[in-house]
Amino acid sequence: MSQDNSQNEKKVDIKSLVSVIPPASALKNREREPPKEKRVKVRKKPEVDEGTIIISNKLVSQMNIKNEVEISVKGKRLRLKVISQDGLQDIEVWANPSDMLKLGLEDNSTVTLRVV
Repeated sequence: MSQDNSQNEKKVDIKSLVSVIPPASALKNREREPPKEKRVKVRKKPEVDEGTIIISNKLVSQMNIKNEVEISVKGKRLRLKVISQDGLQDIEVWANPSDMLKLGLEDNSTVTLRVV
């Protein structure tokens, strides 16, 4: 009989433990913040002005880009002004060849695009 009493004392009420965990619906309703960075392919386009980058409208709205982005590759970073344009793929951005040369990039290189 003494063993039964000791086991009952050790048991913890499960309902009190579960009440701390929020329901799944509360977790699902949280708004996701836009991604801070994304891997994209950068293409050489001589018609793009130096110091600017052309990005698709969809990517601008996805990442919540205002007016500047940062391209980084191999530890090097470069800040560029954004021009949004329709008709581009989401994973592709256009940059000036001289800007790409500063980072040591060739055409169709993969870089990290960050929101500034």
